[in-house]
Amino acid sequence: MRFVAIGNANIDVTVFLDRIPEQDEAVDALAAMMSSGGSASNFALAVSRLGVDVSIIVSVGDDSLGQIYMRSMKEGGVDVDHVKIVEGRRTGLVVIINVLGESRRMIESPGANLELTPKDILEREDLIKGSREVHMASVEIPIARAVSELRRDASWDPGARILARNAYEAWKLLPGIGKIFLNEKESRLLSKESDAEIAAKKIAKEGPDEVIIKLGPKGSLAWADGELCFVEAVPIKVVDTTGAGDVFAATYLVSRNMGFSPEKSIRLANAAAALTISRPGTAFGLPVWDEIAAMEFISYGKSNNRRNQASHR
Repeated sequence: MRFVAIGNANIDVTVFLDRIPEQDEAVDALAAMMSSGGSASNFALAVSRLGVDVSIIVSVGDDSLGQIYMRSMKEGGVDVDHVKIVEGRRTGLVVIINVLGESRRMIESPGANLELTPKDILEREDLIKGSREVHMASVEIPIARAVSELRRDASWDPGARILARNAYEAWKLLPGIGKIFLNEKESRLLSKESDAEIAAKKIAKEGPDEVIIKLGPKGSLAWADGELCFVEAVPIKVVDTTGAGDVFAATYLVSRNMGFSPEKSIRLANAAAALTISRPGTAFGLPVWDEIAAMEFISYGKSNNRRNQASHR
């Protein structure tokens, strides 16, 4: 079984502060770390961590950051043979600022990510068509369209920035999408519905077989196999939310491909996401199956298998 991840490649510089400095002031970081990043990259590393072969289609520069990225992905067990390396371009860079008690702040420099084109997708047709699962994360509409033309069962996590600019174009792509991952805000942007259940059903009518909506601390829901299921979140102390959605998607898709039901897959995905946000730095905190299974059992037990509809309201 092989997965393919398509999207962005970044180097993440994550800093933890007790407060944001004033103008013309320097403060000491409580901690700082550097790692590979980007939604597709996080997804690929998480899939590899779960024991599944995975290739990645991204674009990096021929600079030192690109070399760091490639080495990090290789060390994480990800196949990088299909990565596009662009001469003279900088690799994407993201600075992630975590202040105690506040939501994260992110500063992005896309760099070589802007060089990934539909032509690059078509040149990798054999890989895309021959893989068990193809997942797109935060890709621009032309890339998503190119992938959906090669296979109509791809998974897509479009992200809020794409939907804020191109919700109508994204809506038109739904007939060519197999599974879609959204958070509550993204589901509203795409469907124009404020209720997550109604949004999931409305989106599913356009084509996707599975619509998964993450509801933050309330939990997650999925419309799949003609039924709606809701699973409460795992309560846990939040350290760093970066990459949690990518780990959620990776765990859900691997679980589904292992034959688990949508509800069981959400439970495992919730557990994996909870473990991720309890640790600093996505690449350093990716959970393995034993941890996920233990967290899922501790959080939900054996008997909590019933479908729970509408309880997230």
